Amino acid sequence: MLRKLFIGLSCLFMLGCKGSYQTDEPGALVSKPTLISGKVFYKERKMLPPGALLTVTLEDVSKMDVASTVVASVDKVIDGAPPYAFSLAYPADQVQASRRYSLRAKITLADKLLMTSTLALNPFVDSASDIQIILSSVGASIAKPEHAKTNTEPAVVSVNPLASLTNTYWKLLAIDGQSIAMDMKQSREAFIQLNDLEQRIKGFAGCNQLMGGFTQKGNDLRFSAVATTRKACLAGMDTEQRFVEVIEKTAHFSIHEEELILFDANKKPLAQFQAQYFN
Repeated sequence: MLRKLFIGLSCLFMLGCKGSYQTDEPGALVSKPTLISGKVFYKERKMLPPGALLTVTLEDVSKMDVASTVVASVDKVIDGAPPYAFSLAYPADQVQASRRYSLRAKITLADKLLMTSTLALNPFVDSASDIQIILSSVGASIAKPEHAKTNTEPAVVSVNPLASLTNTYWKLLAIDGQSIAMDMKQSREAFIQLNDLEQRIKGFAGCNQLMGGFTQKGNDLRFSAVATTRKACLAGMDTEQRFVEVIEKTAHFSIHEEELILFDANKKPLAQFQAQYFN
């Protein structure tokens, strides 16, 4: 009895007993889940299709040059109009005061990204009584809530990236939310590849070969000296013009599993790409 009392008092004075509790095994402490609650909403006046899935994640975004690490995640099938309430349980022993964290939300349908948040929100720093995460449709302008605080955390992050930004064949899927379909008269599909050793890009813009340089730091990405060959084509010229404009405007990127999204300086989604693999 005295031994148990001593262990309890030691926990209170030395650890504060936060985020842990005593198990049946003497001296063993395990993580006690802690909850983050809030709401997710979007401002577009539209209803999402049945089966849309909301995913909210708590991520460690401390390291600038690597993808963020998911600390905890929760999924919820959407029913009705926003806002959508969520409760996210996370292991308290994995949260450290010296690190930076961000809440992120996205809505998908059959693994296709429909909406995403791009503003950093640290629930341990920007702690409000009512946490709100705002979403924007891919290809739509990003709206900033009035109560959002200015901070220096990265506003665009990658979550569960299954493909690398560099040395991956990225097939162009959409520009400004509009799907890009390959014309029968095109010689090949539009794509881009980034060579990490040479810091060079190459690709096909729709009619001509695409080339240039790039610099990357964390989720910041800039292309430079972008040029194309000068062949005239019967098809693909419109795609090419828009594709080159995307490359010139790119300031950030985000990878979600095997999907790449390029953003401009205002964090507006510009284009979507899908990783392709060849035997």
